[in-house]
Amino acid sequence: MLLVAARCRVHPEHCEDFALQVERIIPLVRTEQGCTRYELLANVFEVGLFVFCEEWASRKHLDDHLTTPHMQEHFATCAEWMAAPTELTVYEVSGCQTVIV
Repeated sequence: MLLVAARCRVHPEHCEDFALQVERIIPLVRTEQGCTRYELLANVFEVGLFVFCEEWASRKHLDDHLTTPHMQEHFATCAEWMAAPTELTVYEVSGCQTVIV
């Protein structure tokens, strides 16, 4: 399993545009094979910083996701709104445990 944190820096004047665009792709991504989590978080302390929290069954599923037509269209639509390149941090998880506190 892979956990992905994709940090996106958006020009402040395009935050709403970005959020609306992401709202369109989230339902599509969540139906992709191997996707078990796909959420967008907005940093309340830093305007324009968004983080996708993703969970994928394998690296192949993540790689396939990045090349889907809807993601290619998303990247093209958002390109001019970005203040910096998107940074993906990928964590490989070999196991997990649920703890109730």
